[in-house]
Amino acid sequence: MNLERRRKPRISDAVPVIVRSLKGRDMAYQFETVTLDVGAGGLYAFAPRRMEEGETVSLHIRFRLAGSMPSQAPCVAARAVVARVEKRPDNSCVFAVTFRRYRFV
Repeated sequence: MNLERRRKPRISDAVPVIVRSLKGRDMAYQFETVTLDVGAGGLYAFAPRRMEEGETVSLHIRFRLAGSMPSQAPCVAARAVVARVEKRPDNSCVFAVTFRRYRFV
């Protein structure tokens, strides 16, 4: 029995994403990671650093196409808000974001 409550389908795959903070210069950061899953409303991914619930981030997501070169795969630029953070002892975390707006680039 599937107890999935999401209304939008999700892709449970490692999709490359670049995460950039939209904080001031002194607090800015950027890192590359992969998603655990992604859907029309947001994504869930690893982070090598701690993040804060409620912070706004910029994302660059590169989807893969079977048999295509990476430069031909569709990309999405998104603005998102961190909705959930699961902190780990090594100062990394797993985080979920909700998309506020996005566009194909």
